[in-house]
Amino acid sequence: MQAYMKGSPMMSDKEFDNLKTQLKESGSQIAVDNEPKCYIDTGVCKVTLQEDKFRSNLLYLPAGAILLVAWLGVGFEFIEPFIRINPLILLAIGSPFVYNGAKILTDNVIFTDNEIMYGPCPSCETENRVYFGGVLGVEGFTDVAEIKCTKCKEIITVQRNTKRASTLPKA
Repeated sequence: MQAYMKGSPMMSDKEFDNLKTQLKESGSQIAVDNEPKCYIDTGVCKVTLQEDKFRSNLLYLPAGAILLVAWLGVGFEFIEPFIRINPLILLAIGSPFVYNGAKILTDNVIFTDNEIMYGPCPSCETENRVYFGGVLGVEGFTDVAEIKCTKCKEIITVQRNTKRASTLPKA
């Protein structure tokens, strides 16, 4: 910092921006702000959101449940007349097929290119969520999402690649 302030920076602005982007994408604690940070001169507030892995995994539940019921139904209708199999063994045999089928069906048909993020509002710290991706062929947010806070109604811009949420500059 001292070298930069004296006018002889150690790296160019482009190198610094690339380093900062790499650190943010890797989740470095130095480049990621989990608490909202507001700048007085611009009025912009920023925070880094986190991936909501619990809700992302819940997206596989509908397809998994349907495929599981279909597997058990097919197993009892077609296999049961020939060989008497315990339902738990039938379930264990079918679990890889159900898992892979649910993953393929969910990722390629139902929820395409999905990612769910959550974190505090940069202005009022109320927890908000944003979904990136499409649902059944309807395109949703892809790279940048604009959402409105549920409490303070502030417009928040969320960037998918850096998971950075920021408010618009105050006029």
